[in-house]
Amino acid sequence: MINLGNTGLRIDQEPNCCPVCNHIVSPNRIDVTKEIALENQHWTTHLEMLYECPSSKCGHLFLAHYVRKSEKQGSINAYFSYSHSTPSKFIPKTFDDRICKVSSRFTEIYNQSSHAETLELNDICGMGYRKSLEFLIKDYCIRSNPDDIESIKKMLLMQCINKYVTDNNIKNCATRAAWLGNDESHYEKIWMNKDIQDLKTLINLAVHWIISTLMTEEYLESMQK
Repeated sequence: MINLGNTGLRIDQEPNCCPVCNHIVSPNRIDVTKEIALENQHWTTHLEMLYECPSSKCGHLFLAHYVRKSEKQGSINAYFSYSHSTPSKFIPKTFDDRICKVSSRFTEIYNQSSHAETLELNDICGMGYRKSLEFLIKDYCIRSNPDDIESIKKMLLMQCINKYVTDNNIKNCATRAAWLGNDESHYEKIWMNKDIQDLKTLINLAVHWIISTLMTEEYLESMQK
């Protein structure tokens, strides 16, 4: 437990990671003044404290957020527990170069959706993941069927999967990802025991099998009899 000077406030810990550069650090606490204590004379459920990242490559200021552990006023009155720090800098997911070449739009939309998820925009990030899946599958199918590009663009996603995806692992994962993606886009939810994490897992499985297929093609092409 850490006493904040002579303010009468106590915290359980200080942040050990900068939310801007995402490095493990021992941040510099900006002096706690009596004004903080005065502000907390009235019953409040939260406390924010200002810190500075000590890294010479970062040096940003950030807020550490604490929540009061008391269940009611007068109980452990000045004890706060660390919750999180802001602002948090989003770190995009890095995809294999093969996927980026097949569908750069997939990687862009997926990371936009992931950013929305980190901001707890849970009602829209699922639709974004569903859109990223459509770009991934259609761009993959266009790569293998360049003469059918206009037809593929206009097809419903499931029609595209059923007609053009021949690898069973890709087809099975993409199909189930589409099912869950539709749940994120429609009024009624069908797969009640599945959520966005399952959708992301299936998309990433589809990505994995696409990479495996592309790598196989590369070796077969480079190692002819």
